[in-house]
Amino acid sequence: MDTKLFHELEGNLKQAVKLAKGEAQPKSVYFVLSPADIKSIRQGVEMSQAVFAQTFQLSLDTVKGWEQGKRKPDAAATNYLRVIQVDPEFVKNALGESARVQ
Repeated sequence: MDTKLFHELEGNLKQAVKLAKGEAQPKSVYFVLSPADIKSIRQGVEMSQAVFAQTFQLSLDTVKGWEQGKRKPDAAATNYLRVIQVDPEFVKNALGESARVQ
């Protein structure tokens, strides 16, 4: 095994042990949205998958994949979905004319 990789893995393992023992705090927190959470966000704005994707400039295949559990949103997409959940009108306004559904 590559020495650099070994030391990186060793450091990560030591950090994980400290976290598990409560001796350290995580450097960042990553929210995980389940497929049901994502579907709930979309349903909360009362949109079909197609309209949701078009309104918020997402791929329809991506939205379907998230809701079916075939794909998982990365950290940026998760945060975007959370902002949509809290204030969909703000997001639509921020996107401007491109968020207007045809």
